[in-house]
Amino acid sequence: MTEKEILCEKIYEVTNWKINPFRMKIVTDTSDWMGINRGDVIRLNNMDYVVRGNMREPRFGIDDQPKYWVFSAVELETGKEKIIKTVFHEEFYAHIGILKIKCYRNPEKEGKVLDLVRNDERFMQGFTVYDEKGNNVRVIDYILGTSLFNYIPSINQTHEEYFFTTLPKIMHKLYESFLAILHLHQNGFCHGDIRNDHIFIETRTGKYRWIDFDLMQDVSDFDLWSFSNIIGYAVAKGIRTFDSVLKSNEFSEEIKNSLRREDGSAFYNYRILNLKKIYPYIPNHLDNILRHFTIKPDKFYRDSHEFCDDFKNMIDKEFPINSKI
Repeated sequence: MTEKEILCEKIYEVTNWKINPFRMKIVTDTSDWMGINRGDVIRLNNMDYVVRGNMREPRFGIDDQPKYWVFSAVELETGKEKIIKTVFHEEFYAHIGILKIKCYRNPEKEGKVLDLVRNDERFMQGFTVYDEKGNNVRVIDYILGTSLFNYIPSINQTHEEYFFTTLPKIMHKLYESFLAILHLHQNGFCHGDIRNDHIFIETRTGKYRWIDFDLMQDVSDFDLWSFSNIIGYAVAKGIRTFDSVLKSNEFSEEIKNSLRREDGSAFYNYRILNLKKIYPYIPNHLDNILRHFTIKPDKFYRDSHEFCDDFKNMIDKEFPINSKI
């Protein structure tokens, strides 16, 4: 039997997939990731991973956007699901208020973060392997669960019911997630891409786990400002835009007329972050934290340590919970 035929038998044994050995490629150089297809085998450091397809992620307004350089795979030796991230260099700009910030992907940085957070369950787990051409390939353990982005809108409660019964536990979980980012900062790293779909809630344990660390910026406060996207989403039970509120019958004309441009997020100015205007039961300390991240805040956080301290004081006072999370 040829090597490919032996591999196809192993693939069938592990996955129950029937692969044509004449179509399958054994990939040892991942430079041309667009040429890697379902059924191909990526070989890294004598370990074989059969490709299931490309990973996808939801983007706001665009469902299931494919990430052509990231693959869902099965490790043939163990049968475990893995994510294979190949080298992809991308640059784009993000805006915080009037600031224009360059963002770029750095696979080496992600590999170093994976080394730092090994065995820390607040983060995805994985390691770096270099293919035969020296490309930095990251092999990531698959997390069975759902993202915070998908979880929060799925909660079948009115906003007020959600705010007083479900949000307290979420806020305490998020505090642990913010401490995890503080741990990165204290070790000279950033996350670089803090988003609601980059916190995964693990099904088995309920743990909140950060994923995707390859993006970075040359601005140390980018992670800190990105915290606002997480808090605002959790508190509002999704994204609350000016347009959605103005068109909704849920809010009075008085509330609608009270909205000002300055109530928007500095990160996404079409989203309302001064949420107390539309949900008056939001307590004062939480309101104060949210307003730190609006377009024209009265004050700023110096760093993520100061933010975490303030957030902890707020949840202890305004979101106390007696049961174990």
